[in-house]
Amino acid sequence: MITLLNAAPDTGNQGVSALCLSALSGLAARGVGPLAVADHGRGVRTADLGFASVRRVGLTHHRRYWRSENLTTVWALSRLGGWPSPSARVILSSRAVLDVSGGDSFTDLYGAKRFRAMVETKRLALDNGLPLILLPQTLGPFRDPANLAEATAILRAARAVWVRDAASHAFLCDVLGTSFDPARHVLGLDMALALPARQPMNLSPRLAVWTSYARGFPVAGLNVSGLLAQDAEQARRTFGLADRHDAQAMAAARAILDSGPAMRLLLVPHVHRAVGDRESDFGAALALKARLDAEYPDRIEVLGGDLGAMELKWVLSRLSWFAGARMHATIGAFSSGTPTLAFGYSDKAAGVFDRCGLGDHVADLRRLDAPALAAAVRASLARRESTRRELAERLPALRAEAEGQMDAIAAQIAD
Repeated sequence: MITLLNAAPDTGNQGVSALCLSALSGLAARGVGPLAVADHGRGVRTADLGFASVRRVGLTHHRRYWRSENLTTVWALSRLGGWPSPSARVILSSRAVLDVSGGDSFTDLYGAKRFRAMVETKRLALDNGLPLILLPQTLGPFRDPANLAEATAILRAARAVWVRDAASHAFLCDVLGTSFDPARHVLGLDMALALPARQPMNLSPRLAVWTSYARGFPVAGLNVSGLLAQDAEQARRTFGLADRHDAQAMAAARAILDSGPAMRLLLVPHVHRAVGDRESDFGAALALKARLDAEYPDRIEVLGGDLGAMELKWVLSRLSWFAGARMHATIGAFSSGTPTLAFGYSDKAAGVFDRCGLGDHVADLRRLDAPALAAAVRASLARRESTRRELAERLPALRAEAEGQMDAIAAQIAD
């Protein structure tokens, strides 16, 4: 058994799902398995993902200690052989444990509870003598010296640590000191570059036309992050944005629609939550459409249907241009050859895009107010054909590197 942690496919966040599916499909294609992935469900179940049959293992960080999938309970029972927890028994049967930390959560920036979950899942492997491989992710920052020391001990004990940006690699080199080993501590690529695409089966007739190559008009995509837009004033303060994100998104949408009378705008949610949830991209998209519909009738659509990460990547591949604040939405777009502008609200997007040679395709929301972001959108839209050619030249090498990365991870599992 090979078990993947902190990449649950049931969070509604299709960025996390993209990492999960990229890892599992890559390993399955190399004959690595059987495969298991931790999620937020109960017990152990079997799921057919199309490319492989995978066990889904409940592993949740809450105070219901009587449940067999509670993380603390699983850790305690694992020290006693795992019984009676099915989750503990699956993990103990693993030849290796892989951990992607949700892409960016091995840090103490998101509070003590999430940091403890990141530590305890990794300790679950290490304390039971199981090889731990950290898949490509962002590391840190760690503001508390005690947290930094705990994280460093884990990084030192892991069989391998992969990161996806130069800053994380420099951090890794610095904290490990003489323990740093270039063969084990590697600067890689975000795994979602290799995410397979899958055509959705339930697009509306209108969106089937909009995503057809024979449509005869351009369609730009825009992701509006619910995290930034649903409570825009709070998000502006939390992330140090130059403007409220609802105003930034409105300015970006107007810049797109004003670029030409034939242009259509498809709003693409990438985090599926209930409309009232403050992280709901769908809710943020509906609000933006409602504000613009009268001015731009019949030119704006919201992509519904809670499409999965692979289906979303297929939609993104059909667009004339794309922009957004959800980083894995932008990775899904540019890795499909679609000209893309990332809206960065932290250093994460810039680091990943820089690593792919695309650093000049990031607009920093912390520096650009609504008018300045609109100008960046207009400039990116105007050069979309040259960007498409740039991607056509750059992507074969990036895809080859992503495949080589997964080959190396599979070899580390087999070692």
